[in-house]
Amino acid sequence: MYALIRAIFFRFEAEKAHYLAMNLFSCCCRIPGLRQWMKRYFHPGEDPLTVSGIRFKNRIGLGAGFDKNARYLDALSVLGFGAVEIGTVTPLPQSGNEKPRLFRLPADQALINRMGFNNDGMAVIASRLRTWRQLHPIGQSDLIIGGNIGKNKETPNERAWQDYEACFLALREWVDYFTVNVSSPNTPGLRALQDKESLRKIFTVLQAQNPQHKPIFLKIAPDLTSEQVSEII
Repeated sequence: MYALIRAIFFRFEAEKAHYLAMNLFSCCCRIPGLRQWMKRYFHPGEDPLTVSGIRFKNRIGLGAGFDKNARYLDALSVLGFGAVEIGTVTPLPQSGNEKPRLFRLPADQALINRMGFNNDGMAVIASRLRTWRQLHPIGQSDLIIGGNIGKNKETPNERAWQDYEACFLALREWVDYFTVNVSSPNTPGLRALQDKESLRKIFTVLQAQNPQHKPIFLKIAPDLTSEQVSEII
């Protein structure tokens, strides 16, 4: 069955296939009997883990980039994830890089992602999260939601902290934790924010706006030297 479904979706460009698959799956999740069956079928079992005061029901989380705009939280909860990280979210909506920007590597069973922080912007995404939280309040939902935040492409680095602060304020009532993204190679100049002074400014501002003590994680590039990582720490 998987081979047939895969062959059908591979007839579509990769980005279109992604949204087509998730929209179809979301529709299936609205069918009561089918929803219950899928939830049982995909249930991974209990394997709880507590990190920074947050209890995750299991150790399988979905990283940022898959559900950039918090459109599919209900469907993804059916798949059994212990956490879903939405975003990367920027203050203003932006279209991202020119298409095509998602490329299949079938021999490696992999994808290359050059999306460029395409998202609907913090106001729209916060509204979706607010609607989700009406049925799944923080502390009562078994799906942990993370908010991955970044800066708009046109924002100069010296004002990047303002973009992170704006996103933090817009989402802080609706997510369980934050991830500050300074690692994407698809936003010009973003990785320059990995220097010590830029990070100190960003985190100082965010912690000043963090009376609830939401955990804030940092996403850095995977190809930094040991010396660079030490300086960041």
